[in-house]
Amino acid sequence: MASRTAAPATAAVTRRTITGMIMAMALIESLSGVTQGYLNPILPALGPVFSIDDPTINGIFLISNVSFAVLTPIISRLGDSYGYRLVLRWSTAVVALAVLMMALWPSLWTVTVGIVLLTCVVGFIPLMMGILRVSSPGHTRTGVSVMIGMLMIMVGAGGLLAGIVGVNDPTLGFWVAVPFAVVALVCSFLLPDAGTPTREGIALVPLLACSLGLIGFVVALSMGPDWGWLDARTLGSGLLGLTLLAFWAVLDARSPESGKRFMDLRMLANPRIRTVSLATFFFGFASISYFGTNGIFLHASPAKTGYGFGLSPLMIAIVLAAASVFSLASSLLTARMLRVFGERATLVFAGLLLAGGFAVMTVAHGSLAGYCAGFAMFNLSLGIYQAGTRALSVEGVPLEETSTAAGLNELALTAGIAVGAAVVKLISSSSAESGHISNGGLVSIWGVLAVAALIAAVASARYPKRQAAEVPA
Repeated sequence: MASRTAAPATAAVTRRTITGMIMAMALIESLSGVTQGYLNPILPALGPVFSIDDPTINGIFLISNVSFAVLTPIISRLGDSYGYRLVLRWSTAVVALAVLMMALWPSLWTVTVGIVLLTCVVGFIPLMMGILRVSSPGHTRTGVSVMIGMLMIMVGAGGLLAGIVGVNDPTLGFWVAVPFAVVALVCSFLLPDAGTPTREGIALVPLLACSLGLIGFVVALSMGPDWGWLDARTLGSGLLGLTLLAFWAVLDARSPESGKRFMDLRMLANPRIRTVSLATFFFGFASISYFGTNGIFLHASPAKTGYGFGLSPLMIAIVLAAASVFSLASSLLTARMLRVFGERATLVFAGLLLAGGFAVMTVAHGSLAGYCAGFAMFNLSLGIYQAGTRALSVEGVPLEETSTAAGLNELALTAGIAVGAAVVKLISSSSAESGHISNGGLVSIWGVLAVAALIAAVASARYPKRQAAEVPA
């Protein structure tokens, strides 16, 4: 009898340990969600406080986008080389320092530096996926679903809380992230030290080629509408960036005998990794790049533009917070959907749902209820693909490359967002009437993003079917 009861008791302890670890990871990821959500209402309101104009504020957003792109592969690679928990602790500490600095000493310089430091949150999910995959591979999908759910809900909640706290003084909104930073830093010390670091040095030349190439590419896409797409600065920055990225791809796709690499791009030869990366690019293109236009549409006055609902910034924050509940629910269900319906069907459904959301917005945008129905479909798809692609991005790669593979997927997402945002901005600028996007321009944006969502669905349809023996427990 003793031997029969021992196994269930051990299993119960294991389940409690895994549950506690996933909850700690979710709390760490809540800091990422808050810091990504609370800047949206704060930064546009800082103009009168810091005596800066809109181009300067847009420049701060540009710095943030560039930092996200550059730090994504670097932090992920450091995790595989020097340990997931160690790099996660340092990343969390840097983000906590940035949060405190902006709250205690708000100024143009501290906010600019702080926003660069905040982008270290890009490493949270790849690093925690490394810990989770080594500690309990069978719970990777569930853990990712919980982390993405927390990310989605806290992006909406962070913006709402910052808007409420900073309604009279926007700098007070920076305090919203302080308690989350403290909790996340404490939780980073509660996670196990999983995996054996490779201690492999990072090749400097491929790192510089990747980083500088991303900077040139993102700057060209972000500033092209302002500088002009045929301007020498845009063309020079874009061509230099693409050349450096191509040079990096050649260096990191070579065999190990040819020299050290920054990231092992040979993993893209794996059909699963290649398919997920391509789908992730177009999912990012079709979804996150739309959030700016969504705010413009909801805030627009129908009397002036012929569309919109004239919502206040606070009401827009409430709409976003409410919509994030749909992303939370769908992300929590993603692990079950992957298991029941299969990886291919789940991702294809996410793409079709996203395209359907834009179709509903196009047809029913004259009604707030109709538009919100389309936006709800948008957010349901957001939760599914964010959790699904991240979980699948590390399946089929060696354990010691888990963080790098997850980082490669994050890089595909970042690139898709940058390209999508540039396309949306190009359509907005070319269709502007009296300083506002025309109704035809909005329809064009919805149409282009719907096509990108359909491309993501088509790319997902190429995901290899799993064999019966590969079904996760």
